[in-house]
Amino acid sequence: MENLNRLLERYQGAPRVKELNKALQGEGPTRMQLLGLRGAMECFVLAGSYQADRRHHLFIGLDKEDAAYIQNTLAGLLEKKTIHFLPDSFKRPLYFEVLDNNNVLQRTEAINQITTSKATGEIIVTYPEALFEKVVAPEVLSANRMELTVGEDLDVNTLIDVLVEYGFKREDFVYEPGQFSVRGGIVDVYSYGNDYPYRVELFDEEVETIRTFDPMTQLSRQNIKKLSIVPNINTRFKQEEKVSIFQVLPLETVIWVKDFQLLLDKLQQCFEKAEDFARTVSSLDERELAEIFRDRAFIRPGDVIGDVEQYSILCMAESA
Repeated sequence: MENLNRLLERYQGAPRVKELNKALQGEGPTRMQLLGLRGAMECFVLAGSYQADRRHHLFIGLDKEDAAYIQNTLAGLLEKKTIHFLPDSFKRPLYFEVLDNNNVLQRTEAINQITTSKATGEIIVTYPEALFEKVVAPEVLSANRMELTVGEDLDVNTLIDVLVEYGFKREDFVYEPGQFSVRGGIVDVYSYGNDYPYRVELFDEEVETIRTFDPMTQLSRQNIKKLSIVPNINTRFKQEEKVSIFQVLPLETVIWVKDFQLLLDKLQQCFEKAEDFARTVSSLDERELAEIFRDRAFIRPGDVIGDVEQYSILCMAESA
């Protein structure tokens, strides 16, 4: 670990990284090509840049496998920093038949993190097929986010009404996002915005403790002072309440793109396949994914060019 820290310090102090950070700190968005990066070098450059200037970063990999590798590498370099992964909502990219609840959870968690007022310097890794899906507008998500705090009063019946309105299902025990249970003065909630469910213990009507727990073992993981509950972003919100992720990110966000032309090509491929699949979805289809395709909550490839102009963009492909 000591050797790794020294290596990161060298990247942070490298002339090219200093030049990069100086450009990013200037007025207006920056456009730069980072050529000659091999292996995991782009991750070291991002980590060095982040340590010198804590701002939001969005890294767009070539595909899901490439993005997962980048996320794991960054997580190893910045151990004290959570590296968020923004996947697509489906079992497999470009195969729209089956939604993946774990992917939906990760998407919600990532968007929840960057849209909270306290969010500073978040790093998100994603790929073209995931960017293709729109996300909930920050003001809409904020209006539909419920927060509970230790020491505050809580009416359980009101909480139950809100959870049902959000589309949560009441169960004896929670084991996946979108579920809640009530047992005496204990309320378990598995939010779409957190990796683990919350356990809220009440003393009369006062929130006495909040902690996360493992749904398999029921063992506590972490005591917290405040929790945030968000609904399923895919089914709770309509098309007009969703926007491109590039309309959600703070303006100081730095966008890292491995291959901008490949990004546009893949978005076009996604759009064509989604349109084909949407034609097969019946107006009477009640499946969760049917709502997504009836609303056409997707980004058109041409819109991306205009959306990203307001951000600093770092491209790594020589053809960019």
